[in-house]
Amino acid sequence: MGFDLSTVRFTPYGPDRFPAWTPFATRGYLFTVPGDYPADLPAFFHVTNWEMVVYRTRASGARMWEVRDRNGNRRVWGEDTTRRGAVGLALAEIARKRREDADEIRDRRVNLLGLEPEPPYRVETTGSTGLILSPAGVGRLTRIEPGDVGQAATYRYTDLATGQERTAAADGPVTLHDVSAGLLHTRCACPAPGLVGFHENREDAAAYLNEHYDAWWHCTGRPA
Repeated sequence: MGFDLSTVRFTPYGPDRFPAWTPFATRGYLFTVPGDYPADLPAFFHVTNWEMVVYRTRASGARMWEVRDRNGNRRVWGEDTTRRGAVGLALAEIARKRREDADEIRDRRVNLLGLEPEPPYRVETTGSTGLILSPAGVGRLTRIEPGDVGQAATYRYTDLATGQERTAAADGPVTLHDVSAGLLHTRCACPAPGLVGFHENREDAAAYLNEHYDAWWHCTGRPA
């Protein structure tokens, strides 16, 4: 789902929210701008989510709505006679500034550091699964059913060799093992919703994957 003015969620605040010396007025609304906004910003340039403040002010003489970021330099990002207008202007300015910063970083990487515009290796976490190890074989855990009072829970799993559904008592000769998997993207244009990091060379990326995952493989997506 994308992020725009229609998806902004406001949380009201009162006089006890901020110290009196801050520029956020005594009453207003908090909202969050995601770190991956705007949608066309490459993942390498995503930042932490920004908590924003929109409030009424007479700083310019007229009664206006003003938007500032709460945690950064507290600059004014948008000002308008309506709350909706002020937030819309702020979102447009934030998008412009983030795109500008991304272009500057790309230029610095290429022209000053001799690197590619973006780190070519991306690591993605693709998920994890529970494996049941028992004398009967290995299976993929599907669910855990609690036992009755005084009885052990039951593992329900799919046998990897036969595909059959099986059960095993949790207090029996079984071991539950969590397996995590990673994916290495190399100069590809694939979306990576589980992205956890960037690397400049394959050796560092592989070392990270070997250290943090039980198994990993290469993405076979189209080149960027």
